[in-house]
Amino acid sequence: MSMIRYATVDDFYILGTIHCNSWKVAYKDIVPKQFLDNITVEKRAAYFEKALREKTETDAILFDTSEPVGFITFGKCRDKDKANDFGEIWGLYLLPNRWRKGYGKELMNFAIEALRNLGFKKVSLWVLEENLSAIRFYEKLGFLFDGTVKELNIGKAINECRYVKTI
Repeated sequence: MSMIRYATVDDFYILGTIHCNSWKVAYKDIVPKQFLDNITVEKRAAYFEKALREKTETDAILFDTSEPVGFITFGKCRDKDKANDFGEIWGLYLLPNRWRKGYGKELMNFAIEALRNLGFKKVSLWVLEENLSAIRFYEKLGFLFDGTVKELNIGKAINECRYVKTI
């Protein structure tokens, strides 16, 4: 049975572990190897410890029985061109052996409900243009590409596409 709860500062290592493992598998054919090799559990855990301590983001962890298998980060939309009625899914990460088992949908539903309860009417997210499985997942949940693309440079130029949904 799965359970979702908000992360506390004590969960920083859980978040770092899931984030690191998810990135290294999900992006291995998209992001340069040198960039991925530089992502470590320790570096990601340090990031999450600081973010949780300073309350700069909201994270929720999904547990399958007592094992943490994924998390979602969400909050107010960070894009300057979006109105105050936009929330944002900042990131969704699952352990690779837990993909395609319904956990991502559970986390998305949790975050969307939380954003709705905060008064947001719409939600956005950014996804790498080459991450076709993630794009299909978000489209199944009703997200639509709004035509906005931005370029990241992480060892090579990679496009991120913005998807939006009315909630």
